[in-house]
Amino acid sequence: MTPEAFSRIEQAFGVALPDWYRLRVLDYPFSKPEDALYHDEESIVRANEELRRDGWFGFPWPQEFFVIGDTGFGDSYFIVPSSGDRRIFIADHEGGPAPSFEKLSEMAQADTIDEHIRGVQKTLREAQPAHGRLRSKKWWQFWI
Repeated sequence: MTPEAFSRIEQAFGVALPDWYRLRVLDYPFSKPEDALYHDEESIVRANEELRRDGWFGFPWPQEFFVIGDTGFGDSYFIVPSSGDRRIFIADHEGGPAPSFEKLSEMAQADTIDEHIRGVQKTLREAQPAHGRLRSKKWWQFWI
């Protein structure tokens, strides 16, 4: 990402992205792009356009909510730049509330982006041994 890309995103969505978010995207903390945070302009724009246009599982997506990543399983991580709140929220489609300002406290996933990143990194570390065991098995051994 570049400062120019951030400017284009901000202009396209009418949002002022906080410095703490910009700095973390510029210093991307994950080894693979699919690991929780979007770090390129195309992914950020696509996710925000889709949710604003199509909504979230039948519910309208609040324009003030800005998507910054996803779980890979249909849940979106987002921030609320206009609020000054530094928390990272999750729109969880399997039991979470519909995205709204009234339900933000129920949707809080982490108090800061750094806490969010540490949590994702921990989950990735814990998943690595299981992934390695699966890769070493033949396809018919997955159920054993």
